[in-house]
Amino acid sequence: MAEKDLYIAALEKKLAELSGIEVDQIKKNQLANASSEACSIREMAEYVEGIQVKQAGQVITGQVNPQVAAVFAHIKAELGEERGAHSLPPLKYDYSALEPHICTTIMQIHHTKHHQGYINNLKAAVEKLAEAEKANDIAAINALFPAMKFNGGGHLNHTIFWTNMAPEAGGEPTGDIAEAINKDFGSFQSFKEKFSGVSVAVKGSGWGWLGYCPKDDKLAIASCQNQDPLQLTHGLVPLLGLDVWEHAYYLQYKNLRADYVKAFFNVINWANVNERYEVARKAAGH
Repeated sequence: MAEKDLYIAALEKKLAELSGIEVDQIKKNQLANASSEACSIREMAEYVEGIQVKQAGQVITGQVNPQVAAVFAHIKAELGEERGAHSLPPLKYDYSALEPHICTTIMQIHHTKHHQGYINNLKAAVEKLAEAEKANDIAAINALFPAMKFNGGGHLNHTIFWTNMAPEAGGEPTGDIAEAINKDFGSFQSFKEKFSGVSVAVKGSGWGWLGYCPKDDKLAIASCQNQDPLQLTHGLVPLLGLDVWEHAYYLQYKNLRADYVKAFFNVINWANVNERYEVARKAAGH
């Protein structure tokens, strides 16, 4: 059986166990939702393969999109990875450690299949980028930007996401981040309601974020579509990210995104968020 078929069969089995609903009754909806990211990853790989690099020596016009380099700069800042040297970061906890809030099967598939898929695509895009740079094909370089943003963002966003969670975590934050939340949102409860509302309201696939604005020295809540990086999209340094693609919760929470967002607050690693906040403020000179 093909890997895709095995993946779908595993999803169907787990969904039946969790919901007690006959898979045939909801199969069409399940496949559309739970397989959406796998399809997006595959489509982006095909997009990269389809970009044709011109032969060296042809007349070149235009300018390279500066956001191409920015994607790799953000990845290096988070992971220390040079362009093209990308790998799956190990989790600091077991796949089962976030139970019962996020189930083991979701964590296994999410980390080893989806995140790895972004990395594979990113490395393929980097190879094509190097070819385009050698040929000085600016059009091809810029055409690769959507792949850099999608796959590079997927790698970056997920890396932050894994560190934002921890077993036996959750509750209310302490330290500088707690003071900043109270200052910028009025209270932790007010922050929680706003963050939850923005995350639940993401149309289609995307992320809910708590970020830091270096210019204003303030916290802000924002959402991003698909795998768009927060800093590239809104100019905010990412502190806390919540993946609301349906693959991140569908097996366990089905279409009840609000329940998943509520459960997420039980696994937030506030020590990590606080550390990110302190580093971001220091880098901004505050």
